[in-house]
Amino acid sequence: MFVIVGANGKTGGAVARALLAEGQPVRVLLRSDRSADRWRAAGAEVAGADVHDPASLIAAFRGAQAAYVLNPPEYGVDDLLEPARRVADAYRSALSATGVRAVALSSIGAQHGEGIGNILSNHIVESALAPLGATFVRAGNFMTNWLPNLSVLRPGVLSSFLAPLDQAIPTVAVPDIATVVVRELLSTGSRTVEVTGPADYSPKQVAAAFATALGHPVHAEVIPREHWFEVLTTKFGLPEAAVGNWIQMWEGFNSGHIRFEGAPERGQVTIEEFAATAVATQEVRA
Repeated sequence: MFVIVGANGKTGGAVARALLAEGQPVRVLLRSDRSADRWRAAGAEVAGADVHDPASLIAAFRGAQAAYVLNPPEYGVDDLLEPARRVADAYRSALSATGVRAVALSSIGAQHGEGIGNILSNHIVESALAPLGATFVRAGNFMTNWLPNLSVLRPGVLSSFLAPLDQAIPTVAVPDIATVVVRELLSTGSRTVEVTGPADYSPKQVAAAFATALGHPVHAEVIPREHWFEVLTTKFGLPEAAVGNWIQMWEGFNSGHIRFEGAPERGQVTIEEFAATAVATQEVRA
């Protein structure tokens, strides 16, 4: 039995579906019954659990071969790190009590304990679960992170906190992350795997990919550093108290502080394929 936390999210859902397609027994952890029938129809067992509550996690993990865990981001709070500490403690307690092996989603840069902004939440989870022999899948910048920059701001413009615009950074699609997670769940032992796409992509390359997919010009444009606070609060709706961690994260990418610790595995999904799929599925509208 493989337990999947966050099955209604992008990576958790992709991992659960991939395991079910292989005929593996899957138990999805849900916070509500809203999608329970759909998962049961797909062949999964359903369990209710709260990632902040060790008791509910112990019940959900019991009897499993391995569990996929992640820190669900809470973007509406002033401090993302405080709930991350509670989630990490709950995972540690539940995994210790059940002896279940964990494969945890993490992030590029999570090897650092400072200067990484919100990515520090992944460092917190790694630090809590490493003594238990967990495997960590550190992903590059999610390709999906570009979608709000296209829809929230101005049409035809890919607004970028990343600069300079021709500087490529590790960028990865959810299916490539899921492939690695499934492999690690089916494996034994513990290790850290860093994964990114088939190439690194700059904001200019991302804009070109969406221009092709949308069929109209899209150009990349740097959001000036002095406007970051205003954009993050008024356009993206983030709490003012939380903005400092977001700013530190983008500064970490731009300075090169946030980078992979070793040589990452390369996935298969290109930014061009991602953009075409996002437009076709109306995640981005022309």
